[in-house]
Amino acid sequence: MGYQVLIKKFMQKPGIGLNVNFTRLVSQSKDMKIALLSDSVSKELQKADLGTTAFQIGEELKDKFPKAKEQVDLIFKNLPSVREISNRPKGAVSIITKLERGIKENKINSYETAYNCIGDGIGSRVITNSLNKLSSKEINSLVDNLEINGQFLTKQEKVLLKKYIYNHPMSEDDANKAFPLFEKFAQPLIEKRSKEAVDNLSLSIAASRINKGELSLEQIKEQKLLSDDLLKRLETGNIEPLEVLLINNYRGGHGLPEFSSRQIQSLRKICGGGVVVNSRPDLASYSKFPNYKYSKEEAKEFAIKSSGYRTAQMNVIHSNGARGEIQFRGAYTNCFGEYEHIAYDLRQGKNTLGPLFDDYKREISKLSEKDYEKYNKYLEECYNYYNRLELGLPASKPKLPKGFNKILSEENMKRLHDENEQRLAELKAGFTPHFEEVA
Repeated sequence: MGYQVLIKKFMQKPGIGLNVNFTRLVSQSKDMKIALLSDSVSKELQKADLGTTAFQIGEELKDKFPKAKEQVDLIFKNLPSVREISNRPKGAVSIITKLERGIKENKINSYETAYNCIGDGIGSRVITNSLNKLSSKEINSLVDNLEINGQFLTKQEKVLLKKYIYNHPMSEDDANKAFPLFEKFAQPLIEKRSKEAVDNLSLSIAASRINKGELSLEQIKEQKLLSDDLLKRLETGNIEPLEVLLINNYRGGHGLPEFSSRQIQSLRKICGGGVVVNSRPDLASYSKFPNYKYSKEEAKEFAIKSSGYRTAQMNVIHSNGARGEIQFRGAYTNCFGEYEHIAYDLRQGKNTLGPLFDDYKREISKLSEKDYEKYNKYLEECYNYYNRLELGLPASKPKLPKGFNKILSEENMKRLHDENEQRLAELKAGFTPHFEEVA
């Protein structure tokens, strides 16, 4: 094709980098013509040109990061129920992986479409505080006053629910009957922990839609899209607007959600029909038990994850145009989520882990599909254990199923993760991102 291309390697982290079309980078061109050609140039040139786009997007996200961070902090930072907020822009090495997928799926034909393909360019996490541990008297009161569809629980249902709450051994059939009751029982606890975050999120969505001309205060009042107290706050006009594109209320089949079904219904209303909200309805009003084998479409619609992965996660557009992802999690499940995904990433072929994980990788690769299902069930039980702690409920830590190598245990995953984080911190000390010549 006659292209004069100088390829250099951008080193983002110690030992981690990607090739870029340095000629294009110096000229600041955003024309992706080499990356989008299929037959006329080598794969090496294509990937380097795509690496250039990844680098450019990464730099743009770094520029937009401070304002996006400020916006998330303005909405959520000073809430009593919020423990901490973390934010980070996505780096070029992670970006190129998403761009490669986007090109395969024919979603990218320009720099703009490439940029929009990175929906989580600015990543934010809102970590909420745990509730105080409930006494047996408080648990009994919640059970005695629980109503489902206007009816108090029968004596048998109360016995079954308490067995589930206190982690007593029970058959799978009884557990499936008890879980819908447990889900309703836990609803006020879920809402107590997440209410302030959901309220502020709802107000920011409403302010954004008003600014875009999609809604008016009068329509919000007429359609009762917000509670009276939130409406009064909105009328002050001092609300930071945030555009939401997608909400996923992730959890496992026997897991509790981060946002309750009532909160999700309220968010659906204020978001309007243009926003997809994926979340499973409460099983007490749904015909399928949580051990039902969901199709891929149902798992997506209900935001069900086989590993029990749990978070309320949303794609947003910040006021400066940066596309971001905000996750809402509890402190315990956030820590577990840092290393739970390792098994999934390995099964998906993402092999970016260091040598510390070699034995773990080897054991994961040996698992049959049936054993991997068992392992996912164990991971879900770990998520549920930590979530119970966050809600102040009785919790029994799960044990790795018999027959599985101890290296696959949650305790060992945490050890490997912590050791690897220490290794990376030592490697990063004094490191500066830079370009290297390609041999």
